[in-house]
Amino acid sequence: MFGSSLRGLGEDYDILIIGSDRKRLFELKKEISVLKKQLPLDVLYMTPHEAKETDFVKLQGCVALQCLLAVS
Repeated sequence: MFGSSLRGLGEDYDILIIGSDRKRLFELKKEISVLKKQLPLDVLYMTPHEAKETDFVKLQGCVALQCLLAVS
């Protein structure tokens, strides 16, 4: 998870999903598109190579969802 919702701001939840299987990412994207109609989600999909190449996780201050659940 990343973005303004981590700071208690914003109206949507930004989620990054990293997966090495492009076919599975595509399938997941289709499944999540149904949820996006009902929930304020903004989902970004990347392969591990793309995430590393762009340094997205570090630059955006991404936090693993499991870490957020542990805090609750």
